[in-house]
Amino acid sequence: MWGWIFVLLALALLFYIFLLKKQLLTLKREVKELPNRSAFGGRLSLDFREKALMELIDELNQMVDAFEEKNRQAKQMEENVKLSIAGLSHDLRTPLTSIKGYVQLLHATTDETKRLHYVKVIEQSVMRLIEMTDHFYELARIETNQREVSFTTISLSNLVEEIFLTYYDQFEEKKIDLQFQEQRMNRQIIADKLMLTRVIQNIVQNILRYANSNAVISYSRNEKYITLNVKNDIKPDSKVAVEKVFMRFYTEVTSRTNTEASGLGLYLSKKLVEKMNGEMTAELDGNWFILTIHLPIG
Repeated sequence: MWGWIFVLLALALLFYIFLLKKQLLTLKREVKELPNRSAFGGRLSLDFREKALMELIDELNQMVDAFEEKNRQAKQMEENVKLSIAGLSHDLRTPLTSIKGYVQLLHATTDETKRLHYVKVIEQSVMRLIEMTDHFYELARIETNQREVSFTTISLSNLVEEIFLTYYDQFEEKKIDLQFQEQRMNRQIIADKLMLTRVIQNIVQNILRYANSNAVISYSRNEKYITLNVKNDIKPDSKVAVEKVFMRFYTEVTSRTNTEASGLGLYLSKKLVEKMNGEMTAELDGNWFILTIHLPIG
């Protein structure tokens, strides 16, 4: 009797080993095929419910998930780079063509007044090219996680007023009336000062390009955030697609034929705000374009 029991146990063990070997061969085949099917969901599975083997499958599936996520991020980054290069190439062509044309006019005229005008236009186009390449460089650093965040406590209202007032002459030239909230916001925020400065500068540039005659800056707060609201009236012929203002290389239809806008400013600003654990939104209220920025309180 005991002999038959040992025979049955031996057969059961052999059958178990056979099934285990078969599952391991299946697993080996699936692992080899992972690179070919990872884009379609490459998680591993087996029919043999053995605890140690299932734990191994779980560990491998975690590695598969991590690999697929990195692969997805790499493809998204590659697509972003392609879009950025295409958009930047398009936007660089306009000021470069303008510079080329005015250089030819400069060589062709002897009128000193015209020459001074042509030189001024060329200088403006060159400055715009520098601004575009700066935006593109900073955007590339953010999207490849090369831009480190250095958090510090900042008085938001002080920084906003300081930056806006450095553009006072340009607001005067454009005849844009600038209004600040009378009650000051004394609470400080936690942010990267250089990043926040770039965000505010981009907002100022956006107002200078698209505002009709008024810009209003105000603040509010709750337990976690201080909110900066910046609104400007829009020109009668403006065609703002508010749902697209944070898309890379988006500009208003009416401005697409000039060299003033690359469409990177607000896209970059939103990325910077999110990098600082904040949120940036936009809306249209009648003829007012409103930007809202939430930043954590220090």
